[in-house]
Amino acid sequence: MAPAARPNPAGREAIARAVGVIGLGEIGQVHVAAVRKSPAAHLAAVADTAAELLQPFAAEGLPAYADVVELIADPSVGTVSVCLPHDLHFPVALRALQAGKNVLVEKPLAIDPGQCQALIDAAQANGVKLGVSHNQVFYAPHVEVKRLIDTDAIGKPVLIRLRLGMGPLYGGWRDSPAQTGGGLLIEAGVHRIYLALYLFGPVRGVHAVLDVPRDEGEKFAVAILQFESGALGVIEANYYGPPWTFDDEIEIIGTDAILRLAGSESLYGGYRAGPALTMFRDGQWSEVAVPDDDWRSSVEASVIAYLDSVTAGREPPVTGADGLETVRLIHRIYDSATILDAGTGLFGKS
Repeated sequence: MAPAARPNPAGREAIARAVGVIGLGEIGQVHVAAVRKSPAAHLAAVADTAAELLQPFAAEGLPAYADVVELIADPSVGTVSVCLPHDLHFPVALRALQAGKNVLVEKPLAIDPGQCQALIDAAQANGVKLGVSHNQVFYAPHVEVKRLIDTDAIGKPVLIRLRLGMGPLYGGWRDSPAQTGGGLLIEAGVHRIYLALYLFGPVRGVHAVLDVPRDEGEKFAVAILQFESGALGVIEANYYGPPWTFDDEIEIIGTDAILRLAGSESLYGGYRAGPALTMFRDGQWSEVAVPDDDWRSSVEASVIAYLDSVTAGREPPVTGADGLETVRLIHRIYDSATILDAGTGLFGKS
């Protein structure tokens, strides 16, 4: 009897280079552009329920599926990018992992920690790589801030403030707590959560105030974080700005210096202008030189970094475990929250 064929690592890496993008909305289109820029991969297929979004790809001769199940079953696709509403991340990613595909999921990994853990387990069981697109980890000013913190350039980090002030709700699935997994904190606020962890490390304690419970879709949240390092953090988020508001400024206070980030989406959308990163040290503010970057480029960098890693057989730069830690912290904030009682003051009847 002939010996059983052994898996061919080179063949596996080759198939990993063939990428299928599921979901062709705004973020899916950016993922498509990133795959096409990647030196390590190529676009092999797309999937969406909207025929008008599939048509341009079909015209190129690419497989363009109206059913995600068909893309996942395509043997020529080795890696899948999931760019769907939050509630669909888990079932679609799980199916792809079980089919032996590497999977990159848009933020958040899933809408609750149990789903995140199930995806991690499925990736391990099937010998494939699971990653999450935490794109702002790749934004050049954030990379520089991380370097400054890690090299003690600001002294001991003692406080981080992360703001998220937005205009009216986007509409569509983002307005549905069932589809997003909550309200502002797990929708756009997820960027504030993973950046807090990226810049200041694990969180020991949390407490929060929300306007309404998670299942009603909070539009106002203040979360206080106590990091294992002893540093503190404050996340302030609201949906109460006028149209076109997008304030995602970050301020980091160290014992020797203060860093202020204007906000990647604030600058990209034209809400703010001026330097992306400034430092207060020795009694004066000065600009910190960073490479030109923006929101779209950071998303592309996130996708390309994932593809570089999986096609080389390395762990993704943002792993499933990182995604789980982020979603777990969001849920800790929800679970700790005091809910405002409308008309009675912050902590009870006035």
